[in-house]
Amino acid sequence: MNLAIISLGGPGGKKIATAASKFFNQVDLISIKDLVVHIQKDGIKVLHGQKELKHYDCIYLRGSFKYALLQRSISEALYGKCYMPLVPSAFTIGHDKFLTSVILKQEGIATPETHLALTTKAAKSLLKKVHYPIIMKIPSGTHGKGVMFADTQSSANTILDTLEVFKQPFIIQEYIETGRSKAEDLRAIVAGNKVIGAMKRTAASDDLRANIHMGGSGEGLTLSYEQEQIAVKAAKALGCDLCAVDILDNGKQAYVIEVNTSPGLKGISTATRKNMGHHVAKFLSDQTKQFLEAKK
Repeated sequence: MNLAIISLGGPGGKKIATAASKFFNQVDLISIKDLVVHIQKDGIKVLHGQKELKHYDCIYLRGSFKYALLQRSISEALYGKCYMPLVPSAFTIGHDKFLTSVILKQEGIATPETHLALTTKAAKSLLKKVHYPIIMKIPSGTHGKGVMFADTQSSANTILDTLEVFKQPFIIQEYIETGRSKAEDLRAIVAGNKVIGAMKRTAASDDLRANIHMGGSGEGLTLSYEQEQIAVKAAKALGCDLCAVDILDNGKQAYVIEVNTSPGLKGISTATRKNMGHHVAKFLSDQTKQFLEAKK
């Protein structure tokens, strides 16, 4: 079996590639920046350099929201020809926070009350009706960037004027109180029908973002049955065999706030003391074997 990890060349992809060498005969790390998608009379082709991308038994696409359209295009061209852990639509939906909330709600998965406004005027009208505090976001963004907290209408209006420079729609979301002195959330790495690693992330000082990249800390934990089930259900809703699901739990209800199609592994590996690259690589290997067997 051979595997291609198409990514931006970050540490997560490299960890998986190193671990995958134990399960695959060949593992190639390919920069997504080197790929071009061509729509021709005889079909859709993915070019690597000047040649068509060679056949792989498994392709794992990773990368930031900036490459969502290219990721989906590559996936559309190759899906079904090899094992891919994410359906094509997962890339454009997973990288858009509001579309993610739409899909989760359609599937009956608890998510915070969320509003989308295309203009500053529409957003300011919404700010008169919502209950404070609130979270304000832009649809794209990663590592907690583009996420802000407003405890009054006045502060929300000020944030809104700042967000206007991004020339993107505005997301206004209910703030879920977890009952702790510092902001916390849960991150679960979902592989198929189970969670292979989970951690509690705690924000640094008075920051409302618990992301590791924003200075937060991680602590490994075992999710409750309900938390694990909502994580798996959220992953399936977006068509992801492999992803991270972020959860807020106020003690009465668990809410899914994000599905990350290209999760980093360093923070959760440290928190759980597990080689997450190994677990991801083994999952890809097992699924590829099943895909090839079914194809026979």
